[in-house]
Amino acid sequence: MNTVHCIGELLIDWVCEDASSDLVNGTTFVKKAGGAPANVAAVVSKHGGSSSFLGQVGADPFGRFLKQTLVDNGVGVENLVEEGDTTFAFVSIQEDGERDFTFRRGSDGDYAFESIDLSAFKPGDIVHFGSATALLDGELKNAYFKLLQFAKRDGLFVSFDPNYRDALVTDLEAFKQDSLHFIAEADFVKLSEEEAHLLTGLDDLDEAVASLLEAGAKRIAITLGSRGTLIATKDVKAIIASVKIDSVDSTGAGDAFVGAYLYRLSTLGMDDDRLLQDIEYANVTGALTCTAYGAIPAIPTQQRVLEALGGKPA
Repeated sequence: MNTVHCIGELLIDWVCEDASSDLVNGTTFVKKAGGAPANVAAVVSKHGGSSSFLGQVGADPFGRFLKQTLVDNGVGVENLVEEGDTTFAFVSIQEDGERDFTFRRGSDGDYAFESIDLSAFKPGDIVHFGSATALLDGELKNAYFKLLQFAKRDGLFVSFDPNYRDALVTDLEAFKQDSLHFIAEADFVKLSEEEAHLLTGLDDLDEAVASLLEAGAKRIAITLGSRGTLIATKDVKAIIASVKIDSVDSTGAGDAFVGAYLYRLSTLGMDDDRLLQDIEYANVTGALTCTAYGAIPAIPTQQRVLEALGGKPA
């Protein structure tokens, strides 16, 4: 079994439980563990794989809560640093179903490459770059790029999800260039439909996919919401359907998709003949995550995913 190493932010999601409310009018907030790379790591472990988290939380009660959450979910925390203040995100679901959120950034951006014990990485491991905050200026961004160099040098599998958040990105062109740098080096890229158009500047999705493949991505998954996921390689292009659900909170759904897919790769190995089956498994995992509040707490068990797939074997 290979390990999935996820670098980036681990934070507190303060989730508004007032129905159809924005952050201006919301009053009831519940503390949940979140952060895109942490969500991915939790899915891998919760489904029976091996994962580790690389990042920084505060040396405060919230940081201790987050560390314990990872431990409780089987995620390795050897490369977790506790220093400074914990990052917060406030999230609500508005009347139109879209998320309203804002960040209060703590010390996650201070995570340094020198904090990483590189002996934890072994041949066949996967490195996932999926942080919403890592491409903002700071020490974490330096660590992100240095770890990419290390992963490519050692022949590790590279996964990338830009996790674009317009509320965070102040220099869009720099964000696009940094994202395209990772896409060119990645073995697997997960994008939303919005991100595919944003990063390529192309309105036609097929043209955007072709552009991303030409840029160097080996496998591209573009999540299309209720329509499923478009998966593309140089030889294959298909849309894989998901399952119908009653969504209450889409926070972490994309991360759950990525985590489920990387779980399959880390435990079953890379097999092009299994690609569509792997994406179907990831689709269902992401969809079921939307049926509960929060990110890590909402991750479905593997048994629940298999039941939704009609009992198909893992």
